[in-house]
Amino acid sequence: MSAPDFPAFPLFDAHREFVKLPLGLAMLDDYPDSRQFLARLKETIPGVNEDFISAQRFLKSYSRKSEKTFTSFRNEVERYLLWAWTVEGKAVSQLRRSHIENYFDFLHAPPTGWIGSGSVRRFEFIGGQGLFRSNPLWRPFVIREAARSTNDPKPDSKDAVASAKNDKKDKKDILQPEKKGYRLSNSATALAYSAISVFYDHLVQEDIVLGNPIPGIRKASPYLIKDAQVKQIKRLSELQWEYVLETLKEKAEEQPSYERTIFIIACLKSLYLRISELSDRPKWTPMWEHVWKDHDGNWWFKAFGKGLKIRDVSVSSAMWEYIRRYREHRGLTASPSPGDKEPLLQKMRGGGGLTSRQIARLVREAFELAYHRMMKDGFENDAKELRKATTHWLRHTGASQDIANRPLKHMADDLGHASMGTTDRVYIQSDMKERAATGRSRKV
Repeated sequence: MSAPDFPAFPLFDAHREFVKLPLGLAMLDDYPDSRQFLARLKETIPGVNEDFISAQRFLKSYSRKSEKTFTSFRNEVERYLLWAWTVEGKAVSQLRRSHIENYFDFLHAPPTGWIGSGSVRRFEFIGGQGLFRSNPLWRPFVIREAARSTNDPKPDSKDAVASAKNDKKDKKDILQPEKKGYRLSNSATALAYSAISVFYDHLVQEDIVLGNPIPGIRKASPYLIKDAQVKQIKRLSELQWEYVLETLKEKAEEQPSYERTIFIIACLKSLYLRISELSDRPKWTPMWEHVWKDHDGNWWFKAFGKGLKIRDVSVSSAMWEYIRRYREHRGLTASPSPGDKEPLLQKMRGGGGLTSRQIARLVREAFELAYHRMMKDGFENDAKELRKATTHWLRHTGASQDIANRPLKHMADDLGHASMGTTDRVYIQSDMKERAATGRSRKV
């Protein structure tokens, strides 16, 4: 049952479960709470089932692109449907511009009953019943302390639903604390407008609504703030990186299992990898055959990146030493061979590669070890900043260090940027330095 202060139930499960479910209301055969929730609503809102199926088809199409895209759209569309049905008491096809404007007001001042204190999975698998019951702690909004990492793990209970580990709120979906009440971050607001707009485009194509009102509503929005300020790329300083690497090397002398963590952080930094590009996913498992040598003797790493695109990342001589080191630790030959199906990252127990969550946990541990050592050595400010770091900071760190010594086109290709403009905008800081230099001499 839903809590008295929250009148709704979750609708769509995590990606790995969702993609296996049939289309139509049959999707809810193993989700009795959600099925009964829709049945009750249908008594007063005839279009509820049509809304559910339309959203389901929309999410099904995006589930083929990437898990992250699916999760972002799932979060926003599900929240929109629950609001339409339980707050406005209308099906989506009945909503008018004034109603939708009310929704974006609602996003910035949701009732406390809609806000959870932490990320939890939507459904709990009940093994004896073979059913997925709604988690009474789940809410469409989450409020967290700013210092808490969104990579913190959630408990898993059954292998069949282990993928629900991805059913967590992205930082963009988290309400930010204020002195009075709550607010949605600017990036979360932009994501909400974008996702709902794409959903309406789908509804137009399906002849469910006549047009998409979101662009007009977005243009007049009082909530979107245009950001033209100087961007600070989140990356590790030379001191922080040195502490992370050296601390891990010392730990590896005591516990050889840390060789895997050393290899992970070296890959993320030196190969400019996103964490997903190093992790085991339904469509891709990084293997040693993906480290390959061309006819000129150059080594490359084949990465499966954003947009379902495969790219080859150049492997430096310095990185090659870490490849040798890790392979030696695993009892492998110095160089990988063509067709080597051995996972690039090996679990301590069981087969297969490491998931994004497992990699993030190892990197977080590495940062924490370096934090304590920096605090002990008197680098308090640097240590506290390191505690805020995420795995993505390693990608930014490597690229920021290398951008001054490599051609922009080469950097863009290795980073997987479709445009050199993206690489230039994100990593080249010379214009800002020049602006600051010329600005210092101004007279009052």
